[in-house]
Amino acid sequence: MKFFKERKLRIDILTAFSLLICITVICEILYSTNINKKLILNFEKEYYSKNISTSMTKYFDNYLSQIEITMQAFADHFDDSEKDKFKGYDKLFSNGIKNMPYVTSFYIGLKNGTYFQFRNLEGLTSYRSNTDISLPVYAKYALKRIIDIDGKLVESWDYMDENFVIFSKEKLPSISFLANKRDWYLQSEIQKKPIWSNVYIFSTTKLPGITLSMPLGYYKDNSAIGIISVDISLDHFSELLKRIKMTDNAESYLISEEGEIVATSLEMKTFEIDEKTDDLTLIKTTDTDNSVLKMAAKNLINANTQHTKISVDGIEYTASLKKLEKLPFYLISIAPQSDFTSAFENVRINMFLISVFLFLVSFGVIFVLSRRISTPISALCNSAKAIGEMWLDEYPNPPKSNIVEIRELSSAMDSMKLSISTFAKYAPKDLVRKLVKKGEEPILGGMTKEITMFFSDIEKFSTVSEKLPAEYLILHLSEYFDEMTKEIMKHNGVIDKYIGDSVMAIWGAPNPDEKQVINACNAALGCQRILEELKEKWAPLGKPPLPTRIGIHTGQAIVGNIGSQDRMNFTAIGDSVNIASRLEGANKYYGTKILVSENVEAIAKGRILFRVIDKIAVKGRSSGIVVYEPLCSMKDADDENYYKLIDLCAKAKEAFELYQSQEFAEALKHYRSMKLLFPGLDLSLEPLIKKCEEFIHPPC
Repeated sequence: MKFFKERKLRIDILTAFSLLICITVICEILYSTNINKKLILNFEKEYYSKNISTSMTKYFDNYLSQIEITMQAFADHFDDSEKDKFKGYDKLFSNGIKNMPYVTSFYIGLKNGTYFQFRNLEGLTSYRSNTDISLPVYAKYALKRIIDIDGKLVESWDYMDENFVIFSKEKLPSISFLANKRDWYLQSEIQKKPIWSNVYIFSTTKLPGITLSMPLGYYKDNSAIGIISVDISLDHFSELLKRIKMTDNAESYLISEEGEIVATSLEMKTFEIDEKTDDLTLIKTTDTDNSVLKMAAKNLINANTQHTKISVDGIEYTASLKKLEKLPFYLISIAPQSDFTSAFENVRINMFLISVFLFLVSFGVIFVLSRRISTPISALCNSAKAIGEMWLDEYPNPPKSNIVEIRELSSAMDSMKLSISTFAKYAPKDLVRKLVKKGEEPILGGMTKEITMFFSDIEKFSTVSEKLPAEYLILHLSEYFDEMTKEIMKHNGVIDKYIGDSVMAIWGAPNPDEKQVINACNAALGCQRILEELKEKWAPLGKPPLPTRIGIHTGQAIVGNIGSQDRMNFTAIGDSVNIASRLEGANKYYGTKILVSENVEAIAKGRILFRVIDKIAVKGRSSGIVVYEPLCSMKDADDENYYKLIDLCAKAKEAFELYQSQEFAEALKHYRSMKLLFPGLDLSLEPLIKKCEEFIHPPC
């Protein structure tokens, strides 16, 4: 009986896992994988190479054929006898570009140099006649015309929104090109049939693509009346490849006969453009970092075969190649062999049925053992997790168990909880928790980081401390620190330390915080709001208010563990820390509650409303810094006070700019006017008024 009540945990674990291993081994022996592997390889070759790659190629060729059919229909609409040669093409092209999102533009060029193009504005951001003027965000399409007016070719552009409503027109001082001199025009005229161009850079958008061109008809001298064309960017071919891939993890590529990557279903760079010459260079498969594609292309194109198997980093792939009929491109598809195992559902079902049968047989044995092990271990895991993350208030009592090791571990957990609970009273739990999550052992040293520092100090605390007995003062301060700490932590701040009645907090360390400046400002505003609420709460109890000054600065500082090997403190040092401390002290002179540096205002403006105060000298810096008072968060501003605060900020900025320009008399007028308009700001305006008066009438 003693064996069952106090047996070793190791025996339970070995017994359970031995049974599970035996069952797994028997299953592997009974159901051989060799036959399945051979079936998979045969299936891949027959199905993937012959069926999937062929159907993908046909889909692509049909896609190109549909474009040719559409363009032929557009060409048949042309009537050379019409006075307006382009009559009706605005509707044809607008419908075409709306229903064919992969098309960049449709256009017609005639022998006399006239030109008609309907295009989307992908790649265009400014007007053509003045590239310094940006197109509005709702600009979607454009209609470009080059027409003959009294023997002179004139180019115009009509800009449209997504509903094809024209919102702006312009005429260019000169035409941008002659259509009948372009390569797509000349090649189609010479070959007298629809032709697909090579990949090139579109002259207007500077994006790579290809063009389909075909003649509209011919004059008696066998010269073409004109050429109709359509542009398709390479990005649209890539989108098409993404839609037609046949397995979840397959990769598809269009490869030129020279081994260049024309398009791909992956998000990867396929070309480079020389900014000086606009020359296009397609990246070759031999130059790519994709080792799977590089090996597949080598085995398929160089060996002139349609199917190959490759292995990269221990993963087996199947690759196939087909040549397109319409374009001189190869379609290469690559898929991991694991994608094809789904076809063998019957094999998995049989395996599952065998596993279920064996599980039912062994269930009775494993159930008792697993329950005896899993239940106490699971409870201990929860206890350990609570201790590890220092959530001591949520610490569950360790389980009771007959297993010796678990009983001893439970006792050790209780002792650990007591030790950490005691330690947590002397260190910021939030800071320790974040350092522990990083999984690094604390060592002396630091690094330079962009952080935001927060300093607070209670006004006239010496006076308050003299009036209260020590025990009451400690309780009063504890409530104050508790509320301040909660608000700072609520906005992702970390308490560095309490220095007497002061609080030093950090944003951006030890964990990065992309909104550290905004969070620090919101925490400061929140602290002042809470102190007002506490003031009303404390007044009936006879407790004195604790008005607090706060300084905030963001910048580079050295952050890390400072101290000795036996005892260290995670903190920040450097000029940025000193500036935040000095800003806190500057509140006393300007009669403000929160002051932030110009660095903070530059980042948080638009999210926080700031009033400029003054430019102050900072020890250790050759030039002063401009300081601001945050008034409120934009999202928390109410309609009644918002416009009043906006007016205050505008007047403060105007007065400060006059002061900076040494127009002290005008600045003085503005500050005195603000004093009348905003009576509550007497304390913060008086130092500025005094400065202006001293500059106007300097003391003898």
